[in-house]
Amino acid sequence: MLARQVDLLAQRGAGKLRCQRRIGVGGGFNGGNAVDLLTTYVQTSNGSGVSLLIRPTIVDGLFTDTKITTSVTSASADVGIQVCVTVDDATDALLTPPCVVYDQRFQQISTNLFSAITGLGGTCTDPVTGATVECNIDLILSTLSSHSYDFIAQVPQGNHKITASWSTIGQVTNNDNSNVASCVGPGVLTVTQTKVFKQNGSLSF
Repeated sequence: MLARQVDLLAQRGAGKLRCQRRIGVGGGFNGGNAVDLLTTYVQTSNGSGVSLLIRPTIVDGLFTDTKITTSVTSASADVGIQVCVTVDDATDALLTPPCVVYDQRFQQISTNLFSAITGLGGTCTDPVTGATVECNIDLILSTLSSHSYDFIAQVPQGNHKITASWSTIGQVTNNDNSNVASCVGPGVLTVTQTKVFKQNGSLSF
């Protein structure tokens, strides 16, 4: 059995956001090392029915921020983390789906109250500066979770490269009223070599 642990880099939209092991001030993520892949190598024995049990285990985080105002009455955010595994840079040996969604969140906030406030001539005050501002509601959610999944691959005798990668999925486009971010790290990639056989029978696939 082989295992490797690293801190991983996080992604924010098309850019990068560094990850730490806890949620920071304001719900954001930061810190961590610039590594975005978990890779290990294993040498398998000869004989039929050689299989690999591949288990990527990660701590991941999701951040969503939606804001509505008197001019924008609905906003949504969609972000998730997908983990994929390859054996020797391909997916042919895998008996399970090569990619699995570890986490995904859809967040939406809507209201029709601002039309009533505007109709009454009401205004809103900034709680920090005291200035008169456009009325708004802002919803922020941050979550850290830990997940693992077992991928199964059947391989011939020899040396094999096992890689687990992750990517951000969902509607990750950021704008003034909707922001998302995702974070991965730390992580462990465990590979266990097994034999598939029938009791009192010959080795088989």
